[in-house]
Amino acid sequence: MESHLTDILPKLFVVPIRLDKLANCNCCDQLDLEAQQYNSIYLTGDSIKEAKKAATSLCTLVSDVVDGNLDNGFAVIRPPGHHAEPAVAGGYCLLNNIAIAASYARAKLNIEKVLIVDWDVHHGNGTQSIFLDDPNVLYFSVHRWHGGNFFPFLQNGGPTNIGKENGTGYNVNVGWTRKGMGDEEYFAVWERLLMPIANEFNPDLILVSAGFDAAEGDLGECNVTPECFGSLTQSLMSLANGRVVCSLEGGYVRSILGKCVKSVVSALLDPESPRIAKMEEEEAARERNSEEILDCIDPTAAKNIRATIAAHQPYWQCLRAE
Repeated sequence: MESHLTDILPKLFVVPIRLDKLANCNCCDQLDLEAQQYNSIYLTGDSIKEAKKAATSLCTLVSDVVDGNLDNGFAVIRPPGHHAEPAVAGGYCLLNNIAIAASYARAKLNIEKVLIVDWDVHHGNGTQSIFLDDPNVLYFSVHRWHGGNFFPFLQNGGPTNIGKENGTGYNVNVGWTRKGMGDEEYFAVWERLLMPIANEFNPDLILVSAGFDAAEGDLGECNVTPECFGSLTQSLMSLANGRVVCSLEGGYVRSILGKCVKSVVSALLDPESPRIAKMEEEEAARERNSEEILDCIDPTAAKNIRATIAAHQPYWQCLRAE
């Protein structure tokens, strides 16, 4: 599989040439010297080999889901990928697993449109850069941004970075400007932005950059519960005939990470997930007595969501009544 991917995805499957030459290198000083060339990279002699295994295993899972051998799936892989750009490592990421899988699905599995949902607390700058001009891959990220003052410390994770050329409107960022966002804020993102846009886009496959560092008690200083991650997954399963594949990104407190993964996997395994998600959304609306959901959440979060809505109104019919 690895050589096959290298043939069809040369742009995404290449690692920096110096790093490729260091495969199986046991010289710690040399590895450390090379790692210093990149932002937040640590290398061992097996790093390149393991990164390639992670990417190819995700592609195998995606193939099984698209071919109907599996309904959906969760790839528990390391290293993560969403900060990696072509030939540029960063943020503990050597290869962009999600981007490779999306490109593989389109190149070899007859998938036309892919929705990538990134709920890691950090912006997936690598994934964004790879698909910035591609109208067949909708990249949707909700993350801490703080005007570029949160890792990866880039300005381009904000609401007005909407894509370019043919991909204009297909890059959607909800960038939090305050820490502490929790379940209600993420439910509001799904209800007011992600699900309306996703239904209009009508993807053939859903890929999730499933980082859990936004979980309550993890290092991202947000308050999303494991149950919320499960509910977000249930909603996504109403799309693309339930073909949802998650790939592990961040998450650094193992006890919390395990609970979050369990919640998402439980949602993936339940064929009733789309119906449950719809019922929960209707119940939440009744409890609000038809009050606008953005008026019921953290005001800073509501402002951040409205900024993204405003930036994308010209490109999505579902947002034009806002």
